[in-house]
Amino acid sequence: MVTWAGVLASCCLVFAGAPVAAAPNPNPTWHVDDPILHRSQAEPFDHFAVKDPTIVFSGGRYHMFYTGANASGGWQMLYSSAPTLDGFRTAPHVFLSKIGEGYFAAPEVFFFEPQGLWYLIYQDGAFGAAYATTTNIADPNSWSGPKSLGISGNLGWDYYVICDATMCYMYNSPSDGSRRIFLRTTTLARFPVGWSASSVALTDTFEGTNVYRSIADGQYYLVVEDLLDNRYYELWTSSSAGGPWMRIAEKWAWHGNLAFNGSNWTNNVSHGDILRAGVNQRLEINDINRADFLIQGSTQLACCPYQQIPWDLGIIRNYTGGSSPPPPPPPGELLTNGNIESGTTGWAVFGSGSVAAVTGAAHGGTLSLSITGRTAAWNGPRQVVTSVLTNGKTYTTNVWVKTQSGTDTVKATLQLTVNGSSSFIALAPPTAVNASGWTLLTGTATVAWSGTLSSATFYVETASSTSSFNLDDASFK
Repeated sequence: MVTWAGVLASCCLVFAGAPVAAAPNPNPTWHVDDPILHRSQAEPFDHFAVKDPTIVFSGGRYHMFYTGANASGGWQMLYSSAPTLDGFRTAPHVFLSKIGEGYFAAPEVFFFEPQGLWYLIYQDGAFGAAYATTTNIADPNSWSGPKSLGISGNLGWDYYVICDATMCYMYNSPSDGSRRIFLRTTTLARFPVGWSASSVALTDTFEGTNVYRSIADGQYYLVVEDLLDNRYYELWTSSSAGGPWMRIAEKWAWHGNLAFNGSNWTNNVSHGDILRAGVNQRLEINDINRADFLIQGSTQLACCPYQQIPWDLGIIRNYTGGSSPPPPPPPGELLTNGNIESGTTGWAVFGSGSVAAVTGAAHGGTLSLSITGRTAAWNGPRQVVTSVLTNGKTYTTNVWVKTQSGTDTVKATLQLTVNGSSSFIALAPPTAVNASGWTLLTGTATVAWSGTLSSATFYVETASSTSSFNLDDASFK
């Protein structure tokens, strides 16, 4: 492990018509909103605190899972959902009774595309490292668990999983006071079992490790909590989800760089989750320099026994200019950020290439999505819609497209993977597109399958070329 002594001297991706991805800022100013989730709203389960949040945006709503410090002196997990972040202030808190135990805590949630299942990864009293699954994240009574992740040795807390194209990586903090972070691996095909023996990923730190892949520069970023000056977050980077890790900042998010938009409700930056660009096991965020970080905060770290510290949950942002997450889509809309006004949020590349939100070429608003560097005709901007599709429903697609030069033929497609086999549905037929103006791709199609749907991907492609193009005002509903 190498300490990063300065800011990166170069960047990783260059987008046509867009600025170069900036090096990660080691000491940003964090703009702090008032808390959005408060303790004591689901007595007795979150009597003392709400903490350890994990959050995704799916089906037009945010879904948050968290630990409640209960009135009996233990920790149990709860769920809350709202169409906006502010909506959590009045949203119900629901105890996860279907996987309920005397002790279960510190959840992580994601949609595992190869199996078509939502996963909760967490620590518990039955197995130490546990998981639960569902096909419907919006139903807190649908979870099945607890089930064992099948690991032993160097157990403790804060289990966290991220996957790439072939492997899954699990990080955790041991309970031995060694200030080390451990790592285990398994293949994508064997997940959630088959984990290797543990190895040391980090030393001289504490707990609450999260790892994300940044779309802006293609790098992986690890954030980990330390406690040498109240609670704060370190920032590390690597070209791989499994490291090796290079430290960018010892104090990336700490009380010394907080700027409050309202009340000074915390002088700690503790166990949290960065809002993601998608929901799947790749744990992608748009840009480490535009992070919306949902944290637990408190000003009373020394008030009382640890279990009784009064934590609340709120958003901190290391940028100015408004919220990065998109507003909720219109009723029935399955695409996130179809108008591209929230940058690349929700969008990624199907196959090879790079996406960027660019100015100066918008159909509506100020931004459109540019796709460059394609190496095959099927490569293009995509969104995963597995968890929001309805079997047998007829959908309408509208996407505005223009080429960056010349004329091409562009179409919108849905890839379904059912019982391990892929099929393709034409959502909008091949249409001639040029660089002189915007052209509408439009069509209707019935989406139906027989068997177990493991993944569904909406994407825009060309008929045969690898040309660059822009899209805007995309809709699939």
